[in-house]
Amino acid sequence: MTAPGSVLLLFHPSGRAERAARHGRPLDPDDPLAEENLRPALHAAGWALDSYEDATRHFLARAVRVR
Repeated sequence: MTAPGSVLLLFHPSGRAERAARHGRPLDPDDPLAEENLRPALHAAGWALDSYEDATRHFLARAVRVR
């Protein structure tokens, strides 16, 4: 349980494409960390995604608790 306004950070030191390549597979559009999948999942759980970076060298998503 977190109070409204709390911050959730999801971080990995490599991006999604780099991790997929390392495992010998293409980038999957069904990946739960793809922005189009992550945003509605977080929203359903009471979070608003306010920053999303899927760079080569890192993955970072920031969400704020809304309820």
